[in-house]
Amino acid sequence: MASGRVGGTRSKIRGQVGDVVYQVKRNPDGTYTQIVYGKAEDVTQTITPRLQAQKMCTSMVEALMRDLREVGRVSMQSGVNKSKSLNAFSSFNLRLVAQDCKVHWDSGNQFLYPPTTYRGEPYECLGGRYMISSGTCQFDVFDECLFSDEPWKIWAHSGMTTKFFSGVRFDVRMNGETIEAFLRRHRMTVLDKVYFVYFHEWQVYNPEEESYDPHTGYDFIVISVNPHINISETINSENVNDIFVCESLRATWKRVSDDSRNLYVGALFEQDTAAETCPFIGAFTISYLEGRKKISSHFLKSWDEDAENYLLNHQPSMVFGSWMGTPAVRPYPNPFV
Repeated sequence: MASGRVGGTRSKIRGQVGDVVYQVKRNPDGTYTQIVYGKAEDVTQTITPRLQAQKMCTSMVEALMRDLREVGRVSMQSGVNKSKSLNAFSSFNLRLVAQDCKVHWDSGNQFLYPPTTYRGEPYECLGGRYMISSGTCQFDVFDECLFSDEPWKIWAHSGMTTKFFSGVRFDVRMNGETIEAFLRRHRMTVLDKVYFVYFHEWQVYNPEEESYDPHTGYDFIVISVNPHINISETINSENVNDIFVCESLRATWKRVSDDSRNLYVGALFEQDTAAETCPFIGAFTISYLEGRKKISSHFLKSWDEDAENYLLNHQPSMVFGSWMGTPAVRPYPNPFV
């Protein structure tokens, strides 16, 4: 930049000549200073593979956050409030995906990586081993987090032959143990909560196309002790299903098993017309047993080897070409080596 001294406004030059821009600045003493500088060059950001890989990972966590925002607000013990818990939830999972992208570019991926064509679609939200909670609680108040493709073995009388079940299990001792003793045995207080989180796929019938459209997403169920139940009562067939209350955006399933040994709380999935699957599940405890909030640490997990197959052919190398504008390039060379 160059400047020239002029005596007044008559000698000022303003405007642009070629690539040179002229301006006039008025000084405190009433004089004027001519300012001359070159026109700024247009800067176009270069698209690099590493930058696009970062965008791919960010889009995955953004989709996760849309469904599990309320979980993230309470699941990170290090967060002193809901906002900081959510930030920690987002940041940790972004680092988790970015690391997996680098290490498992060609195989062994822990997440399902999307081509750009998935963005904005009802199946944009994808599965993987995301972290759903982090804290110092060393136990869970439930006995098992599970998926069952044979719920008819648990509830033979309930028409379960076309359904799946996924949720948490509490063992119960009917007709001999009080609800208070049940809670104490599970190290659970009336303030505690269990969050069951699941990723599932389903289909919705499209009458215009006369076909089923695929959908994916995360859902969760908040399980807590029924505040209206009398905990001094002995557990029996009349009150066992009322020990807990559930909060969820979709219908929940809460019922004791036919053998009266276990209480299941979770969701049912249709095997036939809706063709629902549930590849990833997880649950964590928010405990006040020690007088302050503690959270157990958990990641989403696949429930068997078949669920593992869900990730096949969706490693970064098989989809990344679309992020670089070359979707036919499969596998795409690893930009991190």
